[in-house]
Amino acid sequence: MKTLPNNSQKRHGNLTQQLLDHLSHLIDSRALQPGQKLPTESEIVREQGVSRTVVREAISKLQAAGIVATRHGIGTFVLDNTSKSDFKIKAGSVTTIRDVLAMLELRISIETEAAALAAMRHTDEHLHAMRRALDSFRDHLAAGKTTVGPDFQFHLGIARATGNDYFFNILNQLGSSVIPRSRIPINERQPHEREYLVRISNEHEDTYDAVARGDPEAARAAIRNHLGNSRERMRRVYRIAE
Repeated sequence: MKTLPNNSQKRHGNLTQQLLDHLSHLIDSRALQPGQKLPTESEIVREQGVSRTVVREAISKLQAAGIVATRHGIGTFVLDNTSKSDFKIKAGSVTTIRDVLAMLELRISIETEAAALAAMRHTDEHLHAMRRALDSFRDHLAAGKTTVGPDFQFHLGIARATGNDYFFNILNQLGSSVIPRSRIPINERQPHEREYLVRISNEHEDTYDAVARGDPEAARAAIRNHLGNSRERMRRVYRIAE
C-alpha cells in the first residue's frame, strides 16, 4: 500500500477521510480484490502513519457502506458486490452540507412510505427491535456517547417492518451515511446539541407510537416531520438557501 503523505497539521477527521479515500481507491481499482483480506490494523497503522482510532473509523465507514465485512478473530475482507445493484453511495461521497441535504431529501421520499407500510405490516418482533433502538439512543445520549448507531438502527427497523425487502436493502445499502451526524459530527455533550438530540428522540418516539398503533397516515406524517426538521436545521445552521 502506498504511504499517505505525513502531515502532522491534518485534523483527526481529515486523516480518517484521507485513509478512507485511499482504501476505497484500492478496492475500486481492484488492487484489493473481492474476498481479499485487508492488511491488519497494525499493518495499516505502521504503513500509513495514522492512529488505531483513525484506522478503526475508516474501516467502520467501509463496513457501513457495504464495501467490507469483518469476521471477528479472522480479519476484514472486501465484499463481492458484482451481483448487487450498481446503485450505491460510495464511502466518503456524502461529505458536503449540500450532499447531506440531498440525502435527507432522498430519505424523505423513501421513508415516509416505509413508515406507512410499517404501520400496516409490523409484527411484535419488529416493534421490539425498534424499541431496543430507541432505548439504546436514550442510553447513549445519557452517557454522552454518539447516537448515530442507534439512530440508524431505528430507521432500519422501520424499513424492515414494511415486510418489503427493497426498503430495507436500499437503506442498508446507503449505510449510516444517511444520518447527518455521521458526516457532520456534533459535540453531544454540549447543552444545545443535547437539546437537539432530545428533540430527535422525541420525534422517533412519535413515529414509533404511530407505527405501533397501526396508523399509517400518522406514521407518514411523523417521519416526514422528523426528517424535514433535520433538513431545516441543517439549512439554518449552515445558511443554505433552497
